[in-house]
Amino acid sequence: MPLISLFRCRIALFTVLLFTVPLIGQSVPMTNDLSAGISPPPRPPGKAKRVQGSELSVTLMIPDGDYRLFSATQQCTAWTVGIEYERPMGHMFRMRVDYAAEVVPVFILSQPARADFWGYTMGAEQKSVPGIAILPVGFRFLLFENSRIRPFAVGKLGGAVFNQKALSPAASKYNFNIQAAAGVLFAVNKRYDFRLEPFEFFHVSNGYMAASNPGMDELAVRVGVTYHFSSTAKN
Repeated sequence: MPLISLFRCRIALFTVLLFTVPLIGQSVPMTNDLSAGISPPPRPPGKAKRVQGSELSVTLMIPDGDYRLFSATQQCTAWTVGIEYERPMGHMFRMRVDYAAEVVPVFILSQPARADFWGYTMGAEQKSVPGIAILPVGFRFLLFENSRIRPFAVGKLGGAVFNQKALSPAASKYNFNIQAAAGVLFAVNKRYDFRLEPFEFFHVSNGYMAASNPGMDELAVRVGVTYHFSSTAKN
């Protein structure tokens, strides 16, 4: 029995050596999967991030009434069609900060046909005074820039020119224009947004460049469409 057990052990050892010795010292070549014709496993899909570029908006401002906050005029309102440009500048407090500027080629000022030195109405008749405005200085603060619904606040400063003296016979046809608004952008697709500004503060005054500076304050609603010049996705 001991001889039989020893013989079995030798056979088992020989079988092991027969298959393992040729592999000792042999290195396994490391080949590139692409050179071997084997495609690497696909990457797990990352979260797509929307990257916005410059924007161009066409808006219509509808007056909600005149309010004497920093002005003295009565029965003065303005209708405008504006073209607004925004360009991302950076981020602050989790908000995207954009440079904003606007050109207003259609500016219709409705004011009393007869007014005194300070702009107080002297009758019930109204007249329209056309003009234009350019607001080259402005900033927009945008929240949730990668969402479909993005609230924002915007403020702009510039000037307005009318074809005659505005707001008072003793005032000027050259005026300052200040705008401040709060609104929201609704994404329609990668290129277009619907823009709604339910609160718009609109101020016009000449800054005492003339004898009289009655000024005009208005609260309004602005609606429009926004176009994105570039909209990409990255992981």
